[in-house]
Amino acid sequence: MWWSVLLGICQVATATKWYSGGADFNSASAWVDEYMPCPQDLVVFPTHFPAILPLPESISIDGLVLPRDGAILIAEESTITFGAARNSKCDSDERKAHLKPPKSSKWFDPQTWKWADLSKSGSSPVPELERVPCDDEQVIVKGHAPLAFDLENVQHLRLGQLILAGSSISKFYLEQLLTRDLGSFLFHNARDVQVEYYRGELCGCHKDFDRLIEPVCHNVQEQCEAPHCLSPVRPFGSCCLICGAVLTMPRQHCSEEDRRTLLTELNLVLEQQELEDKIQLHVDHVSSEQYGSFLQAIVTDRGGYSQRSVEFVQFLTEHRNRSSFLAKQLGVELKASGRPHNPNVSFASVLLILFCMALVGVVSVIILAHFMPENPHLNRIPQWIHDPRRWRWRWHHLGVRLRRNPLFNRFENAAAGGGHNDEAAGAAGSGVDRVTVMGYDPGSDEVRERSFDNPMFEQGPTADSPKESQDRPELMAAPPAMETGDLDSCSGSVEEQELTEINLESSEGETDEEAEI
Repeated sequence: MWWSVLLGICQVATATKWYSGGADFNSASAWVDEYMPCPQDLVVFPTHFPAILPLPESISIDGLVLPRDGAILIAEESTITFGAARNSKCDSDERKAHLKPPKSSKWFDPQTWKWADLSKSGSSPVPELERVPCDDEQVIVKGHAPLAFDLENVQHLRLGQLILAGSSISKFYLEQLLTRDLGSFLFHNARDVQVEYYRGELCGCHKDFDRLIEPVCHNVQEQCEAPHCLSPVRPFGSCCLICGAVLTMPRQHCSEEDRRTLLTELNLVLEQQELEDKIQLHVDHVSSEQYGSFLQAIVTDRGGYSQRSVEFVQFLTEHRNRSSFLAKQLGVELKASGRPHNPNVSFASVLLILFCMALVGVVSVIILAHFMPENPHLNRIPQWIHDPRRWRWRWHHLGVRLRRNPLFNRFENAAAGGGHNDEAAGAAGSGVDRVTVMGYDPGSDEVRERSFDNPMFEQGPTADSPKESQDRPELMAAPPAMETGDLDSCSGSVEEQELTEINLESSEGETDEEAEI
């Protein structure tokens, strides 16, 4: 019994649409700079005000500056007080309050209307065509916000009843209102619009939902959220693809009793599986002149798609024989979504992630090969990849030049000890610039550039063969004198110190000479 009472209440509530309205007269958002009028202020309308403004029941102002075109609606019980006592807490130098220009609302836009469904979020299973006034619904327009409806793409203004500012508007008066100047402020683009009233004689929300798909979805498609599932479904009367399941069954005659019976059985199964807080339902008739009439049940998940809705409907179809209602239905069709999917992750982003992971892995292996040369597996990596000292001869054709640090030149002196000739030859042939220092002579006050050699490795000339001495006369020549500063300030004498200049030869030259000997 309580099921019948609950469903009856929901049926009455869903048969009404309320105009959501714009900014109310008593709201600061309706005024320029959010300054509301004080008793000593003038209310200034915009020059053009293509709307009807219902004034509140009681206002206190100093006066009204009306627009060139527009209208205000004053109720019988309204009271307007001019020249009220001045309020010190509400004062301005200009003593004027300016209304913002009105905005029109499209009749076929779901954002214009409110309905009794408690789930008004974007995941609500109610199709977009059922969020606009149905052909037999009661439409209530109230409040103190500017009223202006855009009848774009509306050929037939179908509704059950229109209540405007607390008054019921008949069909005849609404037809006359559309043709008058007052109606042009309330309804824009109302030319050749026909008015039709219906009272519970339709199958579903609209007489032919196919006719409204294009005009309604024109205002909705940009707001559709990308479905987070594979193979999303589109119920009858919906503009957006959704993630969930849709159960449809053809009907020869639309019966409210069938709709209530199906909704009751679905709720009982939800209660048995304890899914009331995880799944939401919507059951209603849909009618089309092309496809016929159907009883449609839309099942979606609460708080994001998790495939519970699909599993729930699949369970119903597999155990439909347990239901006295579903077992008798013919032509039952089930449409279900696939597994969850994130539409924001594209194939290119996956490739980029894989490439970055591979790059990090390669760099890590190179670092390990550099610091763990004894590892037998890492020895397979060519040494020139992880040893920067080998880059200069590996890529010498590219003009890569690596300058040495002058602080460590003494460790690379090839003449000390006569060893490492190969490395010295490589250094001489690699194009490394000779390191020079500046010498200062206090006697002549001159600064001269001179060659530098570390005195730690200074030594006398080595004995060479006569043939080598003839071939290399530059080694037998006396080195030039090098300038030094004042070494002993106490004696006052200046001593000259000679530094031996060592000329390095490539290992290839030495090899040729030794071969001739």
